[in-house]
Amino acid sequence: MDTQDKIEQLQLVFKCPIRSKAFSGPRMQAEELKPFFHEFWIVIKEPDPPVEEDLDEESQVANKHDGKDSEDTDLPNMEEECSSDEGTDRDSEIEDQTRGPAGAPRPGQKRTAPPLVQASEALNDLNKLLHPPRKKGAGHIDPGLNSFVRSQMEAMKSMLNNYIRPLSRTYGAWAASSIQAAVSDGHGNYCARRLRVLCRQFIQDRTFLPVNPYGSWNESILVDEDLTNDLGLYLMEIGKEISAKKLMDYVNSDAIRSKHGIEKPISERTACRYLNTLGYRWSTPKKGQYADGHEREDVVYYREQVFLPQWRRIEQRMANWVQDDVMKESTLMPRMPGLEREVVVWFHDETIFYAHDRRKRGWYHKDAPAKPYAKGEGASLMIADFVSARFGWLQSPDGKHTARKVMRPGKNRDGYFTYEEICNQAIEAMAILQNFYPQYEHVFVYDNASTHLKRAPDALSTRRMPKNIPKNGTNWGVETTKRNSFTGKVEYQPDGKPAKIKIRMADACFADGTPQSLYFPEDHERAGTFKGMAVILQERGLGDMSKLRAECKDFKCAPGLNTCCCRRILYNQPDFVAVESLLELTCKAYGFKAMFLPKFHCELNFIEQCWGYAKRTYRLNPESSREDALQRNALSALDSIPLSSMRKFANRSRRFMDAYGKGLNGRQAAWAARKYRGHRVLPASILDELEKAHIV
Repeated sequence: MDTQDKIEQLQLVFKCPIRSKAFSGPRMQAEELKPFFHEFWIVIKEPDPPVEEDLDEESQVANKHDGKDSEDTDLPNMEEECSSDEGTDRDSEIEDQTRGPAGAPRPGQKRTAPPLVQASEALNDLNKLLHPPRKKGAGHIDPGLNSFVRSQMEAMKSMLNNYIRPLSRTYGAWAASSIQAAVSDGHGNYCARRLRVLCRQFIQDRTFLPVNPYGSWNESILVDEDLTNDLGLYLMEIGKEISAKKLMDYVNSDAIRSKHGIEKPISERTACRYLNTLGYRWSTPKKGQYADGHEREDVVYYREQVFLPQWRRIEQRMANWVQDDVMKESTLMPRMPGLEREVVVWFHDETIFYAHDRRKRGWYHKDAPAKPYAKGEGASLMIADFVSARFGWLQSPDGKHTARKVMRPGKNRDGYFTYEEICNQAIEAMAILQNFYPQYEHVFVYDNASTHLKRAPDALSTRRMPKNIPKNGTNWGVETTKRNSFTGKVEYQPDGKPAKIKIRMADACFADGTPQSLYFPEDHERAGTFKGMAVILQERGLGDMSKLRAECKDFKCAPGLNTCCCRRILYNQPDFVAVESLLELTCKAYGFKAMFLPKFHCELNFIEQCWGYAKRTYRLNPESSREDALQRNALSALDSIPLSSMRKFANRSRRFMDAYGKGLNGRQAAWAARKYRGHRVLPASILDELEKAHIV
């Protein structure tokens, strides 16, 4: 049999044209010629596109038992293409032909192999993930892949290279390319099957990449969103009483285990890990707004019905500051020139600096010895001041005139900041504003402290009024501290306590504005004697009050009842409600308005954050017990606060006001203020967001 006959035999075996390279030998059968495969070039004239398949599970299992993979084919599938010694146009034409999978699946075949063009594009994208280029210049940057993911991606790259490279023996053979890549990586058929799955998914979706399975074999039950939501609601219900044991008992309860299919009970240590996963930490609570009376009924009423309506009336005439640049002003509503002046709101408060207040945390060497430190807080310095988002601290433009009050509090020092000092400070502040800023309308805002709300000694009040007329020989009056008629100073008794005297309460007024004396007139048989609440109410046309009790126990009347006792009825009378404090009367006399924040609402007064900023700076000073150093460092720290920070603090306080105006409670307002940090107002969709976040 000559060479041509042998070639014809090989063509029958390989079902493709074959050109001889060098072959001679005895007569051979077709099967015996296979070992000489490497002696020939396989040239495809009009190739039937190679079709490789992923067999179904049954075929894979059957072939596995036969000792070979379903796609581990004979040598003819390991095709080779080379250039002929005789470079003809036909050879070039053949080499340029696209060899890729196509056609319908054969029996037992699951799907066809991906097209070569798609595989080539996927390989290019895979190379970019493995070797990301630099933004500028040549070279690559670290892709940040862990070793497991990188090794799998490199194996995918090897398989795709074997599949699309014409010089590869497995060119166009999908399964053979996966086997070749697996073998070169030291693995077998299972690895080849995994590579085919990964490559096929990556070709279809570039976001699909291998995932490192290490550490994920034992999944937490918290991956169940329904269980996580139930745990979150339970922890919100128990509030401050959260503990790992309570969470453990809740998860181990029969109802929860049957609802979520939990087979094994959890331990208390596991419950601790669950709390950490859910965002809880065993730590000291952060300080925020006061919570002891923040949502008390009377406090909420004052916030919603008194303070916020007053604030809304002046807010439209206040300056607003751009969120990204608080030094730029933007107004929500343009003000009409000459009609309404801009309102500048001045927030007032007091704070105390201590001589030994220094930062305790820092970097210390592990072998550093213990250092003696001063006992106690040291000398104290009290500072009271006003601040506004427009100008900062209340002072003249040149800084020579200021309303700031500095005193050393204490019985044997400068005393205490009484309502007289508060009124005197307000008078000085109003004088500065009238002299240097007359073009603005100024409003003072104070916190709801008793010294700020103090009324005149004879002001109307039902606090200790008796119901009936006092007995003969006795009378009722308002007890007040006795003061010297010339100096105005408090007079003291021999035992050191302030002397007390009784004075008559000021007149009330009827609904039509006519004065109503609370004491019998001179022509009455009990002239000058207090009338009692029953007579006062009867004179106002409210009927006979002789059979109505004087007061409910501890003046805690049932909700919604306004006629349950004499004290409650008189307490709600307009003239008793509208009594102004001494501070309000002082401001009104100078043409200024004073407002009072709701109790327990320090978040509405942005001067509190100014104090915090100053104290953080103050604590960086060297330690000193001297009072002159205390005052110098404290004033320097206050003056170091930039106006931009003050305006950011003011925007934060206005976010809280806007939140309360939208009906949010304290907890919801705090959540919204953190979420929309930097904003002055909250979006209209805030209630829906709170509901989604389960903030109630």
